[in-house]
Amino acid sequence: MNKRQRFLAAVKGQPVDRPPVTAWVHFQSDHLLGAHTADLHIAFLREYDWDVLKIMNDYRYPVPAGVQSLEDPASLRAYTRISLKEPNFVAQLECLKRIQDTCPDTPLLETGFEPYQQIVRNIGFSQAQNLYRHKGEALAALEVVTEVMCEYIAAVKAMGIEGMFLSINGAIPAHVARGATEEQHEIFQKPYTVEVLKAAEGMARVLHVHGSSLEMSRVEGYPCEVLSVSDRLPTNPSLGQLRAMTDKCLMGGIDETKIQERALPEIAAEVDDCLRAAGRDNFILAPGCTIPSFTSQRNLRFLREYSRTASVGQ
Repeated sequence: MNKRQRFLAAVKGQPVDRPPVTAWVHFQSDHLLGAHTADLHIAFLREYDWDVLKIMNDYRYPVPAGVQSLEDPASLRAYTRISLKEPNFVAQLECLKRIQDTCPDTPLLETGFEPYQQIVRNIGFSQAQNLYRHKGEALAALEVVTEVMCEYIAAVKAMGIEGMFLSINGAIPAHVARGATEEQHEIFQKPYTVEVLKAAEGMARVLHVHGSSLEMSRVEGYPCEVLSVSDRLPTNPSLGQLRAMTDKCLMGGIDETKIQERALPEIAAEVDDCLRAAGRDNFILAPGCTIPSFTSQRNLRFLREYSRTASVGQ
């Protein structure tokens, strides 16, 4: 199978010759031009020949001019409709186009964040309580951000990008950092996340349920084709438990917190273990989240080559 056939077969739960494999790092690229960021991705892809390339989106959703916190409800009213001509959108779309043109044989996953996270991730997670405090203004701001995100996804879809990797914090419980109560999730997160996922219908939608101590029941019914979880974190469901929960394609298996320090036999054992738990089909071998940027070339090369061996998962 070629890369695109392998990726799409895995997403659809069809037989594969081997599970597709990928990994990703942050390139600290939000100060760079889109073409430069693209070239960093292209070099990373060429070095490891990943089956699918997850494109990082470090060009953050713009915080309105003059807004430093969400303490004043006027700060939320400042979130008004913006166009895709904003420099951050222009840079990311340029990045996508350059990668697509240079690497036409590799399926691509664009990265996005839920509307709630687009606000608090960029102004500071400490501001979440202020967002909850100004409910009316917050919901209006979330609606605006959702509309802009849906327009952006439409542009990405029109380019022919195969998938959307949407990172959400919605399953993190309130007692964990960056978490929310069930009520806060239902009001401030879920409705807008679902709208964004609906906008990406027709793409391979990867729902990245970020965080630890996850309450997976919260994401039941979220429209997606692939479920990505940090399954190796001890407070999260394992791959075997996730497989029992859903018939969706699973993405994970590699402990992103330890790959940089592991001996090669340990990486091989982890790959074998996760494929026994998840199976060869309907599965994408990947870290549970972003790997450290200092992960060694030696370990990543081994992960890539070992994933190709015929004995893996048998």
